[in-house]
Amino acid sequence: MQFAEEFLHDTNSFPDDLDGAAWGQETLAIDFLGGPYRFHGLNTAQTTAIYRRFTELICTTPDKDTPAIDTRIYRLPESLFKSIDTRNWEYHLDFDYQASYLRIAGMRFMAHVQLEPRIRAWMWTCDDEHLIDNSAFENLFRVIVAYRLLAQGGMVLHSAGLAQDDKAWLFIGRSGAGKSTISRLGEKAGLTILSDDMNAIVLRNGVYMTEQLPFAGEHGQTALTKGKFPVQAVHYLQKSSQNRLEETPAAKRLAELMVCSPFINTDPYRYADLARNLSVLRNRISGGKLEFHLNGGFEKLLNR
Repeated sequence: MQFAEEFLHDTNSFPDDLDGAAWGQETLAIDFLGGPYRFHGLNTAQTTAIYRRFTELICTTPDKDTPAIDTRIYRLPESLFKSIDTRNWEYHLDFDYQASYLRIAGMRFMAHVQLEPRIRAWMWTCDDEHLIDNSAFENLFRVIVAYRLLAQGGMVLHSAGLAQDDKAWLFIGRSGAGKSTISRLGEKAGLTILSDDMNAIVLRNGVYMTEQLPFAGEHGQTALTKGKFPVQAVHYLQKSSQNRLEETPAAKRLAELMVCSPFINTDPYRYADLARNLSVLRNRISGGKLEFHLNGGFEKLLNR
């Protein structure tokens, strides 16, 4: 299938130049790991929707010493996009990877993400006040964050994240491995859910840190902790009739981490960069296979 064919009536309608008609004149900045992330060309309805979704992370006075990751948002007619029956449809994106940039097509939006010499993005969408409701904004945002953290020696992992006091643990696994389940069990045991879908890790002063991302899965968005937590371990999940933590060979651990690193693990131009970042993480942070019982109790193993 040709790039963007699933989402566009005519794949040639993907913009050739990085320009367009802005929705409005408003700018909004969102700040967390790797940020601030700044979005230009919004109208009042879009700004209101984004503010409502990311309230606690809206940055009104960005640090002038920290360059922002800029994204410009333009309008396109709805007639360019195919109507998708979302019943039993798993949301996904179509990527066109290139050496210095990538193009993205998704439901009701297209985007160009420039990666060299610095990260910046352009987005074309037909969504006005539904920019958040239809997930176009957030799905592009996830990709931008993943590439930003890669450039900083970090990564985004499909994972459940749980924190307690000044520690955090991440639990990776394919769809159905139990990320949402272990999040609920952890919450019942008194741990704080960071996310049951996607978590970020960045190396700061020799310590791997994680911070709650505004991207949630089945559990829904929880109140943001606004905290940064040292990562104690990254475990691979498996539902079981018992709670047990097993060692995992180094090569297998790297493969498991790679599978759970979205967007970039299919980018042939940056696969090696991701592998390098994950190898360093694997060597510095403990991890294994965590078998967990649906009745809970796994948390007793975390400080081993």
